Amino acid sequence: MKKILVLFALLMTGVMGIHAQEGLKWGAMAGMNSSKFSTDGFDSKVGFHAGIKAEKDLPQIAQGVYLDMAALLSLKGAQVSASGASLKINPYYLEIPIHMGYKHAVTESISLFANFGPYFAVGLFGKMKETDYSIDEVGGFTNIYDSASAFGDNALKRFDFGLGLKAGIEFCQKYQLSIGYDWGLTDNIENGSNKNRNLMLSLGYCF
Repeated sequence: MKKILVLFALLMTGVMGIHAQEGLKWGAMAGMNSSKFSTDGFDSKVGFHAGIKAEKDLPQIAQGVYLDMAALLSLKGAQVSASGASLKINPYYLEIPIHMGYKHAVTESISLFANFGPYFAVGLFGKMKETDYSIDEVGGFTNIYDSASAFGDNALKRFDFGLGLKAGIEFCQKYQLSIGYDWGLTDNIENGSNKNRNLMLSLGYCF
């Protein structure tokens, strides 16, 4: 956990250090995840994302075009339940989306924006939690709990890569409300064709 906090501090310092560049602004964002796996049988589960972001205007391409970047701590995963038993997979990732976007001013204080591009993610920590039950001799039920690391042998791969799409509205060039979706392109388990999927609702503030 200390290494993670140090990494986020370094990222924050780096973004703040380049804030003086013309056409660049930085801020913070947080929100809710609704994630699942691409394989049938898994249900979606609620998580979160939070971190820092930066936007760099690209007028040399076209007016309104910009680069949207972020460094987020993101809780994804999935869950499955059947016949009283359940499995919840709760992986935490350091996720770095790098999107190309376009922002259109509707009025002086309201703008619409959309962006698209790749994301890169590294698994940091997390748990797989299994709940089952057994029946004793007198017909009573006893819950059985088990947990293991979400990453490693017989678990998820640490590296994830995919594409993301986001659209939203900005108020007063500071406050942002957006919805996005990430499609994982790499298999998140060994010898399988299972990929991450994630719907995101986000609130952002640009300094």
